[in-house]
Amino acid sequence: MTLIAPVFLSILAFLVLTQTTMAQGNLVINGGFDTDASGWVVTNVYVSGGGGYQSSLGNPPGSVVLYNLLYGSSHPSPTASQEISGLTSGALYIVSGDYRRIAGKNVTDISFGVALDSIYLFETVVPTNSNWYGFSFDYTATSTSAILSLSAQINGTDYSYAIDNISMQAVPEPSTLALSALGGLLLAYRRLALPRFGGQRWG
Repeated sequence: MTLIAPVFLSILAFLVLTQTTMAQGNLVINGGFDTDASGWVVTNVYVSGGGGYQSSLGNPPGSVVLYNLLYGSSHPSPTASQEISGLTSGALYIVSGDYRRIAGKNVTDISFGVALDSIYLFETVVPTNSNWYGFSFDYTATSTSAILSLSAQINGTDYSYAIDNISMQAVPEPSTLALSALGGLLLAYRRLALPRFGGQRWG
């Protein structure tokens, strides 16, 4: 009887931990652009000028360069987008990724942005150098899917960007985190409390 409870609790803890791990998986397909840009729709890029997927310039290795030869308010921004499915309406997610400037004319206007369903939730002016920078913001899902898009040369500006390591993950609810911590404690208790054999001490 004394063995049943710890074993049962260990199994329960394992299931809770597994569920939490699954909930935290990246919902973005091919967010690292390691070998190509499959899973993404890349539009309004000037491929001959170096826009689109690049096997280098990543963080690392590959990236997508958002560059259009034409710019201005009358021209669409170069964009990489993907429909994210499997969302839970009302649930909280964290969207993150890396970006760096490529080339363009110095501007003080916002020139890069990340949007969900055409609403920009992250925007920035051009960095002062060509280092990689990270972005991160929270998003509360309003339906079971959303269009994630990253755009350069927005607001009619002439600055292109490279993007990499794009991610969207569910934020575990506090109750789930508490259960996970409890599961870890129960696993530790099981290892310490159960009797040990083979010449080792009894618990």
